[in-house]
Parts: sequence; C-alpha cells; structure tokens
Amino acid sequence: MDFMKRTALAAGVAVSLCAVLPAVAQTPVTILSHKVHENVARGLVAGTTGGDVAGEWAGANKATLNWITGNIDPIHDRLGRELSLRESSIDLAFVINKFHTPRIAALLEPLDDHMKAAPIEIIDVIPAQLKKALTYDGKLTAIPFRHATTGLHWNKALFAERGLDRAPQTLDELLQYARKMSYTRPDGTRVAGLVMNSGDEHVAVLTLLSAFGARLFDDRGKVTANTPEMIKGLTTMAELYKEGVLSQNYATMTIDDVITAVQNGQAAMAIDPFARYAVYNNPKSSKFPGQIDVVVTPSAVNPEGTAITEIWSMAMPRNAKNKDLSYSLMRALSGKEATIRIALNGNGPVDPTAYSDIRLQEKLPYTKAEAEALKIAQIVPSNFDRSIEVAAIFREESQAAVLGLKSPKDAAASMQSRIERLVN
Repeated sequence: MDFMKRTALAAGVAVSLCAVLPAVAQTPVTILSHKVHENVARGLVAGTTGGDVAGEWAGANKATLNWITGNIDPIHDRLGRELSLRESSIDLAFVINKFHTPRIAALLEPLDDHMKAAPIEIIDVIPAQLKKALTYDGKLTAIPFRHATTGLHWNKALFAERGLDRAPQTLDELLQYARKMSYTRPDGTRVAGLVMNSGDEHVAVLTLLSAFGARLFDDRGKVTANTPEMIKGLTTMAELYKEGVLSQNYATMTIDDVITAVQNGQAAMAIDPFARYAVYNNPKSSKFPGQIDVVVTPSAVNPEGTAITEIWSMAMPRNAKNKDLSYSLMRALSGKEATIRIALNGNGPVDPTAYSDIRLQEKLPYTKAEAEALKIAQIVPSNFDRSIEVAAIFREESQAAVLGLKSPKDAAASMQSRIERLVN
C-alpha cells in the first residue's frame, strides 16, 4: 500500500471514529439576572481586571451558561411566574432584597443543608443584617452577592470655591455645608448644596432621615415611621427645600438627574451608592474628574455614620432542575478570591474583608469608607408581601412633607397608619 492510500485509509478511520464517539456533553445552566451581574461575573466591561470567573467555572464543570437578563421589575416578574410552575426553566436567579418577600422566599430552595455539605467560603464574614434579610422560616434562602450602599459624595473643587477643604463630619456640619454650598458660581451655574434620587427611589432619602435617627421599621419589624426623629428629619428637609438647598425638581429627581447634576457641577453633595464614584469621576463625561470624593454619611445618633443598602443575592428555585450544579456555581461566585476578582470587575463585594486586598485598594480609593458603611448599613425589611407598596407610600408622604403640601407631623402619622395596614 503506497503512502497516499495509507493516508486516505487513516483519515477514513478517524472520520468513522468521530462518527461513533459521542461529543462531550455540556449541561446548560440558565441564569436569570440583571445585565450587571453577567458583566461582573464574566468581566465583560472594558477596563475590568477580574477575568471571567463564571466562564472558568463553566469550563471546569462542562456546563454552558445561558444568561437571561433584564431590568429589575421584568426579571422579578419572570421569576414569580417560573416559581409557580411544576418545573422551572431557571436554575439560578439573582434577587434584589425588596423582592425577597415571603411569597417569593417560600418558593426558593432552603440552603442550610447544602451549606452543611459544601460550605460557602465567605458566609461567616458577610454582615449579619444582610443574611437576616434573606432568611425565611429560619433558613437562608439566598446568598448575598452584590450590595449598593449609600455614601456622601462631595465635590472638592466646589468646596474649595467656598473655602471648605474637607467633607462634613457631623450631621450639623452636613446641614451647614449644604446651605453654604448652595450658591451661584462665577460662570452663572446654580449649585444645589445637596441632591439625591427622590423621584423614583427611596434609599437616598431614607439615608438622610436615618442620620436624624428616623427609621421605617425597628429591628423587630415594627413600623416606626411616626416618631420625633422622623418628624424632625422631614421638617429639616422641608426647610432645606424652601431655602433652595435641595434641588427644586426634588419630587421628580431620578438617578440620571443626580448624575448629570454632579458631573456638571450643579450639585455640591449627593447621597448615592459608593459605586457611583466611577461615574462621577469619568473624564469622558464629568467636568470634575478626580474631584468627586465619597465618605460615610455622618449621623447625629451614630458616631460611625449611617447608610442604607440594597443587596442582590443568588437563589435557586425549589422547582429547578439542576440544583447541584447551580449550588456549585453559587459557591464558585462566593469564593474569597472570586469575590475580589468580581469586585475588580465592578461588583460591590458583600465580604467586608475583601476591601483590605491591595488590588481593590489600588483601584478604588474609597475602599475603607465603603467597608465601614457596609458594616453599619441598614436594610429596609421585605418580610411582608407588599414591600414595594411600602416604598411608594414612603416616597409619597415624604415628598408631601418636603414640598410643603403636608406638615411633617401629618405626613409621619399618615405614613405610619398606611404602612401598618399593609404590613398587618
């Protein structure tokens, strides 16, 4: 047999073997999340340095990741529908805490037994209040993955124009500085001393009110909206609005409005998540790159300051098909090193010790302040099914007080009674 015939025969045998040997099976794992979770888990955004943590897990476990992403309300609507089926097509879901209600939590897989068999590496260092928010019927039903914790952003360049060289360190100073920083710049730009997303969210406003000691709920879940602290906080905010310290579009101000105001120098301070630092200092869109700093919001009742946080967590539907594989992915994304790498991709790490890593410290100047804020951060309870309506009531009543449509006393009383009816 000559060389050409031998080569042809070998090729034919190879083709035949390929035809009879099965391909390596790839198990599909379907993930329901916001796009940001895929971005940080896979390192998809330009400039990130953490790499593709999720992709590495998929390769090692012969799995194919199918990401279904969307905005907050649509993905939670989808999750609710999936949980009602006999068998869900979703293997792993990212849930924001305000949607982690009893109706949803009761249909998620309890994780305690899984963790006994294969522990989550960072579970013991995750702040207790984050885990408490995700506990249903005494069992943990989701693993915290990402936090958005509020801080006080301030413009060093604008402060210098008014003779100030540091951030406020007490609530009294915050109010004093906010008034002093409400002015018109030489170029005619009108500056508001303090801004926040008050039009379609409640977290920033609650942060400021918590600096007075006001809370919607106490640690036992009792409604505590109608208190002297809440009334004092609303009264002060109404005064600030009347004086022109708060933005005059207060009732409709969205996060996009806040970003624009800070980047353009139309706001001296803003209450917003720490992670907004990158956007505020982006040289491509901000007039003050490198000049916007962020600190823990000072408080009159806690020397360590005050903060409100929202958390995204990973959960498995009880009716999911691939629970072992899904839990394995949860563990991989919750590893200590993985948490740091995902933070380098832009995630808010729920492990406060991650902030001591030199890689994060070099990338994020505010690591120490955010770690401090995370430890003390409050979470608005969602251990009742109408938590979204509670947030809407708070916005409505607090806006009425700030705009002068109601007295702060009446607004606090109405807030209390309306929220109590929903919770009860």
